[in-house]
Amino acid sequence: MPPSSGSRLKRPFPVHHLLLALAPILFLYSHNAAKLPIAPRELLLPLAISFAAALGLWLLLWLVLRNSRRAALIVSLCLTLFFLYGRVQTALGHRAPAVLLPAAFVVVLLLGTFSFSRPRREFSGLTVFLNLASLALVLINLIPSVLIAASPHPSVSASTHPRISPSSAFPDIYYVILDAHARNDVLKNVYNYNNSDFIGWLRENGFHVAEAGRSNYSQTYLSLASSLNMEYLDSVAARVGPESDNRSVLVHMIADNRVMKELRQRGYTLVSFASGYTGTDLKNAEVHFAPRWALSEFQNVLISTTPLPLILDRLLHRSQYDIHRSEVLYALEHMPDAARLPHPVFVFAHIVSPHPPFVFGARGEKVNPKGFFTMTEGGEFGSINKEDVRRDYVAGYRDQVTFLDWKLRETVRRILRDSPQPPVIILQGDHGPGSMLNWDNPGPEELAERFAILNAYHIPGADSLLYDSITPVNTFRLLFNHLLGTNYQYLPDKSWFSSIARPWHFYDVDNPAEYMRGGARLKVSLVAFRAGARPEDPATYCRRLAEMEYPGVTVTIGRFYVQESKQPVASPEAAYQIYRSAVARNELPDLGTNYKPYSGPGPDHAPVTALFFSALR
Repeated sequence: MPPSSGSRLKRPFPVHHLLLALAPILFLYSHNAAKLPIAPRELLLPLAISFAAALGLWLLLWLVLRNSRRAALIVSLCLTLFFLYGRVQTALGHRAPAVLLPAAFVVVLLLGTFSFSRPRREFSGLTVFLNLASLALVLINLIPSVLIAASPHPSVSASTHPRISPSSAFPDIYYVILDAHARNDVLKNVYNYNNSDFIGWLRENGFHVAEAGRSNYSQTYLSLASSLNMEYLDSVAARVGPESDNRSVLVHMIADNRVMKELRQRGYTLVSFASGYTGTDLKNAEVHFAPRWALSEFQNVLISTTPLPLILDRLLHRSQYDIHRSEVLYALEHMPDAARLPHPVFVFAHIVSPHPPFVFGARGEKVNPKGFFTMTEGGEFGSINKEDVRRDYVAGYRDQVTFLDWKLRETVRRILRDSPQPPVIILQGDHGPGSMLNWDNPGPEELAERFAILNAYHIPGADSLLYDSITPVNTFRLLFNHLLGTNYQYLPDKSWFSSIARPWHFYDVDNPAEYMRGGARLKVSLVAFRAGARPEDPATYCRRLAEMEYPGVTVTIGRFYVQESKQPVASPEAAYQIYRSAVARNELPDLGTNYKPYSGPGPDHAPVTALFFSALR
C-alpha cells in the first residue's frame, strides 16, 4: 500500500544537502562573473565534484544510520563548514592562532554529527525548512548564472579581412608583461635594490630601456586593454560610467584586441601562456601553453573559500602557492619553445611576478607566504600593522624581482639564440609595485612607485624611433609603423590613476587638480601667517582654513605652521619669501616650490595669508 500524503509530510525526502553542494559555487560565479567574465566551463567541474561528493557521502551515511534525513543533515553541516572555512579565515586574519580555526570547525562538526545521529528523531520540520531554503538559494544564484553563461564571452576572433599567408620577412614578436615590475630608479630608492646589471645586460644585447618609462594606468586590465588596442580608454569610460566597478568590457578588449587582429591579418600565429588571471589567460589563441597543474582565477578564489588549501598542502604537499610558482616558471622556461613553431609568431605572456604573492627567494628558493592564497596587492599582509606591511612587502618584492630578472636573462638569451631571425622582444610592466599604496588617497611617492615601470624594447633597426618617455599606449603604434609600414600617429604619453572601487574614474597623475574635482581626498601641508595673536588650537584652525580653501574635498593636514604677525602679510609672494627665509635658517622644513596661495579672512575672520603645499603635485 503506497504511503499517504500525511506520511510523506511527516517523513519528507531530503534534497537540501544536494542543493547546498551547488549553492556556494553558483553564488561565487554569479557574484563575480557579472563584473568580470568567467567562462562557464570553469563552473561545471566544481559543480560536478561538489555534487558527487555530497551524494556519495549521503549514501554512505544513509547506509550507516539507516535514516536519509539524519544523513542529509550531517552532509549539509559538512558542506556549510566546508564552504565557510576560508571566509572565516579571511575575517580572522592573523588575529587567532593557526590551529584554532581547524580545531573549532572539527568540534562543531563532531557536536553536530552527534546531535543529528541520535535515534528516534526524524527532523522532519528542519528537513522541510532546509529543502525550501536551499532551493531558494540555488534559484537566486542559478538564474543570473544562466543569464551570464548564455551571454557572449570574449575570444580571440579572426579578422574580417583576408589573412595573408605567413611571410618569413616578419620577425617573431614576444610581448612579455612582467606584472608590477618597477623601473630601476624606484628599485633603488624604494626597495634598496640596484638593478643596473640586468639593465646593462639588456642594453648589451640590443635592448632600448626607457629611462623614464611609466604605465598609462594603475591596474592590470586597464593597462593591457589600452596597450593591446593602442588607445586610451576615455571613450570606453564614458560609456561604462565613472561610478561603475564593472571590468567585463576590459576582458573583452584584451581577448579581442586590435594588435592581435592586425597581426593575424599578416599571417602571425598567436601564442599565449596560462597566467592565472581571467582576463589575460587567452586560451583561444592558436597555441596555448599551460603547465599540467594550472588553476584559473575563479578556481583559486573558490578553493580559498574552503579548507582545501590546508588539505592539499598536508596530503599532497602541493599548495596553491606551489601551483602559482610552477606557472611562473613554466612561462619563463617554455617561452623560447615558440621559436620552433611555424613563423612568424606573436607570443603574449602575462607573468604574474614580481607582483605578489611572493613565492620566490632571491636565489629562486621556494617561499610560501602566510595565510590563504591571494594575488591581491596587499596579499597576506592585510591584517598586520602598516610598518610590518611595508617592511615585508619591500623584502619579498626585492627577493622576487632579483630572481625574476636572473631568470629572464636565460629566457631572453634562448629566444635570441633559437629565433630564425632577430626577434622583437618587449619586456614591460603593466604598472609598478605598491608597497604601501593607498588606493583612496595616494601620495606623490606612491604614485611615482605605481607608474614607474620596466619598459625595454628589442626592435632591430628601430633605435632612432625609440625614446625614453614612451608609454605602453604607443608601443605597437611605433612597432607597426616600423615593421608593417603603417602610419599610426603617436598619442601623448600620459598616466591616469583610478581606484579599485572606481576603476573608470580617471584622473591625470600630472594634474592633481582634476583629482580634487573628483571629490577624492587631498593631503596638504600648510604654512599660515595670521594677523594678531596665534590661535589657541592651531590644528583646528588649519583644518578649518583648509575646508575654506578646498570646499567639498576631504583634506588631510600633513604638517602645519601658524605664525603670528602684527599686521597682514602683503601678499602670498611675500609670505613665500618669509617662509623660504625660515627654511634657510632651518626653522621650517622645505616643502618645495609648488603651493596654492590664499589671502583674506580666516575661519575666525582675522586676516591670514596661507600657503597650501599639496602632496599631489
